[in-house]
Amino acid sequence: MKRKRIKIFIFALIILLFLTLSLSRPSLETFNKWLVNKYNIECIGDNCLYENSEGIVVHRTIDDYILINKMGIILEDEEGHRTLIEGIGVLGTFIPFTFNPGYSPLIDIYKY
Repeated sequence: MKRKRIKIFIFALIILLFLTLSLSRPSLETFNKWLVNKYNIECIGDNCLYENSEGIVVHRTIDDYILINKMGIILEDEEGHRTLIEGIGVLGTFIPFTFNPGYSPLIDIYKY
């Protein structure tokens, strides 16, 4: 009897965890706020300000999964240098996944 209650309790916790993760995936607006707080990059549309220079968003990725999402941008400054930034969205916030200031699409393993 006690084992059955423990199994039901663990099952309920797992379902609660899955519901919480799937309902609390952050939005694109949250991603932009995270860029400002973490990397001091402010993007409005496809124009971005970072490191005292202007840049444009060359590519933007949004991958929605069941429990999390992954968002990323590739920025290009006036000199042609590219920066890749990606974050994993979970529980309403983002965790840094990739930050590559010397990004080159010629040796890119993530073809877009």
